[in-house]
Amino acid sequence: MPGDRLAELGDTPGVHICAGCALWAARRASRLPDLHRLTHAVGHLARWRPGRQRGAGTVNSTIPILPSADLDRTIAFWQHLGFDVADRYDGYLVTHAGGVEIHFSRNHDAPAEGGPAQVFIHVHNAAALFARLTGEHVAGLEPLQDQDYGLREFVITDPDGNRIRIGSPLD
Repeated sequence: MPGDRLAELGDTPGVHICAGCALWAARRASRLPDLHRLTHAVGHLARWRPGRQRGAGTVNSTIPILPSADLDRTIAFWQHLGFDVADRYDGYLVTHAGGVEIHFSRNHDAPAEGGPAQVFIHVHNAAALFARLTGEHVAGLEPLQDQDYGLREFVITDPDGNRIRIGSPLD
């Protein structure tokens, strides 16, 4: 096994085990929920893109920046989708939901002819989210549809005209 996938045991120098096994053992040894969550999260990071060298040119995430004419209105709308404000600056908003981050800019960095943006968000259950948003009478919802390419999707348009396609695999 490559050295970058091994962990040295702290009290026994020179003895190595698989990093995934070390995280599994740490989770099993602790009854503290926070440690369980932490080792679970670290375990996902340790398994992320195995065998890939991380260098200056390696992409590890992408964050869309959507236009917004009114950041307060944007916050109110996106909170329905489960996004919380992480940071806010003059004319700029950073939101998070789970592992997803979306930014909003009041400065409209994109050319005017570019118009509103589009983004696709994968969720665990698009039908459940659609039902909740319908029950909350959120404006801008289009019908939930099963697609030929194996996803159940719906589109919601935010107050700035940005189209958010939300989908999950068909059951």
